Amino acid sequence: MARLISLLAVLALLFAACGNDDDESGEEPEPVATASTQGMAPVSTPEPQDDTVVEAPEVEAPEPAPDLVSTPESEAEPTAIPISTTEPLDRPQPVDLSNPAFSSSDKLSTVGLGSLYFGMDPDVAAEAIPTVWTGGGEDSTPRCYLLAPANGPEGLVVTVYNSSIERVDITNPGISTLSGASVGSTEAQLYELFGERLLVSPKADGSGNSIQFVPVDEADADYRVIWETDGTSVTSMRAGRLPAVAPAEPCT
Repeated sequence: MARLISLLAVLALLFAACGNDDDESGEEPEPVATASTQGMAPVSTPEPQDDTVVEAPEVEAPEPAPDLVSTPESEAEPTAIPISTTEPLDRPQPVDLSNPAFSSSDKLSTVGLGSLYFGMDPDVAAEAIPTVWTGGGEDSTPRCYLLAPANGPEGLVVTVYNSSIERVDITNPGISTLSGASVGSTEAQLYELFGERLLVSPKADGSGNSIQFVPVDEADADYRVIWETDGTSVTSMRAGRLPAVAPAEPCT
């Protein structure tokens, strides 16, 4: 027992001596590898990466698909606003209807009446006279219709056939032909004026005659002046071009 105590005391002195020597030397003790670190495999250090940037190959962009939606038409440019000026505006003058469109000075012939000629456009004729037409075409007869001058005289009707004036019917005794024949003239007077150039056709009902003046010139072969009589005197007369002038009533 005394030996054991002596041995422990010697070990204690040695341990103290060794501790002092370590403190004085200032050297840090080497780390002791533990079981956990001894069994670990060394970690590989990653190699430095190349900083060179590799460009991706260029890929052609696909062509855009056709636009199936219709592109709206561009809006029309706005109409420029006219600049006001001090000059008077050129406005059409109103038609003077105070005087009759036709008078006794306008004579009926194979080619027309006064300033109105067969084959004229109705608008052109209205400017030449001047007048405003009343009446017009109907849906059932678009090729033939009747017009009358708004400022008269009474008893005068114009026939429009295929868009042009082709006939004039007159029951007004104030208008006459170039030779002086008019409503109220007798058949005898017509014979005196025109003689053999007249073509007489009795009416089917026996109420009178239809008397035509037929021009001798070939250029006027389609033109006529026709008087309707009661067997003694003229009740109406008309002039125009064939075929519009042929029937006793217009547009028939």
